[in-house]
Amino acid sequence: MKFKSLTLVFLIIGFSISADAQLDKTSQKNIKKANKYSKKKKYEESANYVKAVLQINPLNEKLWKYYQDIWYKNYEENYKPMPNFTIESENDSLAILLRKAVMYVMEKPKWDYLNAVNDASMYSPYNAESSIIMRNYYIDRKLDMQAKVNGKSMAYFEKAEGEFSAKNYERAIGYYQKAIEEDSTNYKAVLYLGDSYYAMEYYGKAAEYFRKAMEMRPGLLEPVKYLADALDNKGEKEQALDVLKQSLLIYPEEGMFIKIYNVLEDIGTSKLDRNWVLRKATIAKTVNESRRENFFEDMTYFSFYDAAGEEAKESYDTNGIAINASNPNQYLEVHCWKKMLENTKPEDTPELDYAREMEEKGLLTPYVLINLFNVDLYSQYKHYVTNNKSTVERYINDYLIVQRTDSDDED
Repeated sequence: MKFKSLTLVFLIIGFSISADAQLDKTSQKNIKKANKYSKKKKYEESANYVKAVLQINPLNEKLWKYYQDIWYKNYEENYKPMPNFTIESENDSLAILLRKAVMYVMEKPKWDYLNAVNDASMYSPYNAESSIIMRNYYIDRKLDMQAKVNGKSMAYFEKAEGEFSAKNYERAIGYYQKAIEEDSTNYKAVLYLGDSYYAMEYYGKAAEYFRKAMEMRPGLLEPVKYLADALDNKGEKEQALDVLKQSLLIYPEEGMFIKIYNVLEDIGTSKLDRNWVLRKATIAKTVNESRRENFFEDMTYFSFYDAAGEEAKESYDTNGIAINASNPNQYLEVHCWKKMLENTKPEDTPELDYAREMEEKGLLTPYVLINLFNVDLYSQYKHYVTNNKSTVERYINDYLIVQRTDSDDED
């Protein structure tokens, strides 16, 4: 159950042609070339061949996994930490430019990998693994700045971790409790104490500590996710669903949509109405610090989205929030979607019908910021959820989760 750190462990396993016989002959040849270049450790060439196949097979989960695995291997072998580079004077513009150039080259393997994971999370629905990596790297490591815990508490915590790894859960519980007694601010000790009870299938006790962890770190998703699992395993499906809905107000991770779907299937009276759309343009931003690039050569109708983002840059801050309060579109993402909907009215774009319906109901913002969430939208999403909680809850209860019909039961 634990995902304690951003442990990037992937293996280049080689994409199986036989497993994806539905690929056309050209795509199969490209995959063979990708395998060959990967074995030679020519990872950029390998990834480019997979990228070519993904252009025409954008929903193939195995391809996305293979693509990000290749870039991880490249990161693992070629990333070098930035060396010390002292600039004697802040006015030395040449030295500053040189440092930036060196940083760009040195850090490229890291950004190539992270952007591959980001692409996989954005272009393949319900991709929980990639979504978790994005959350851990961009959000949790900033929010989970654990206050300095005293030495004795940390010593007990480390002993507890060892016992947990060895599946000695009762002994782990004892050490976690001692860690908390020594320092009540030890958030991870509280969270993993609950996890120990969960591993022993004491779900009620586990839920108690997961709730305490939520109070200690209200901005983190992990304790909410754990609590939902505990309640679900305890058989309290409705309570688990309530917690899962709450999770969407913290961070709409892809894995949470999977959990909501599964709990709704168990309850049987409602269903998840996700209306996911394959977007073919990267998230519009005013500053591209993460070096995102459009993945698809043919953006189709998302070319209107992309153009709108470029044209509106001066009207939004680096978080994508309108600089001028009188701007009718407070969020850059919503502005781009509205422009795209406006420019595709005469076209046959059934994929955008639901977005048009939401726009008419005044609910386009929660749709694009929650259903179609990406980590690069976090600031806009958080701003909206904080200031429009009742609208978000209404959208979740009335539109994201809908009543099942007789035809659903027949299916």
